[in-house]
Amino acid sequence: MQQNSKKLTKRSIVLLGVWAVLIALDIAGLIWNIVRFQAGTLDGGGFSYALLHFFVSIGTISAIYIAEFVFRFRAGAPLVVCCALFAFFGNTVSNVWHMYDYFPRWDMVLHSLSGVLFAAVGLGLASLFMKDQPEGTRKVLACVLFTLFFSLAVGYLWEIFEFTVDSIDPSSSTQGWSDGMIQMGADGAYDIPDGTYLVNSRRGTAILDTMEDMILHLCGTLVLLVPLFILFLKKPARMRTFAFTPVPRKTKAPMPGQDADVQDAHGEPEKHDEPEK
Repeated sequence: MQQNSKKLTKRSIVLLGVWAVLIALDIAGLIWNIVRFQAGTLDGGGFSYALLHFFVSIGTISAIYIAEFVFRFRAGAPLVVCCALFAFFGNTVSNVWHMYDYFPRWDMVLHSLSGVLFAAVGLGLASLFMKDQPEGTRKVLACVLFTLFFSLAVGYLWEIFEFTVDSIDPSSSTQGWSDGMIQMGADGAYDIPDGTYLVNSRRGTAILDTMEDMILHLCGTLVLLVPLFILFLKKPARMRTFAFTPVPRKTKAPMPGQDADVQDAHGEPEKHDEPEK
């Protein structure tokens, strides 16, 4: 019991440290934007955008920690770190530190990292769903395949969302789909009178962006999953590192003189056999 308590304390300290560092970097980004705004190198719109995402970043970085508290579970420490880091890179670095202004291909990094993140989430879900299955190669293979398909499904659904949003107005697409369009119609849109597009690639611009994102997501997934698969085959118990563990609710201590059921290690009353009559 004492050993478990020490492990929990160590986990809490590490995860709290990760959270504090990421929040501090978020605050540093806000200060940098304030300095730029005061110096006149950042306009009001850019500052408002960064300010909004400063608060969004605090929420997204903290989301996994809040979810653990609200839904009473503990996720594996690597999974918590992956979630917090992805929120930091996807929001703080992208929108508070304006990474796209300095590295236009930053989107490629994010899609690769998304594969790593959702592979970690998939391992947690697989460990939860298959916790009662006997340990061994079959369980490892099932968990890894579930994780692979889960991660790819998330990437696929995101691309559907991205395609739908950006297709509404290609000229204002944040993904740069309009960059390869070379014909502008009289109405100011990137089309010709019959509604088609002229592009500088036979594959078009939308499909190139979509396929690139999905391939990067797959690569990120495999970067995490392949070495872990090899590790799990050697030591199947290592899968518990990513597992979701329910947290039992605390029970109130009985008042002096009040009878109380003896509880087991999971906080449940122990069952006693009825005496024979």
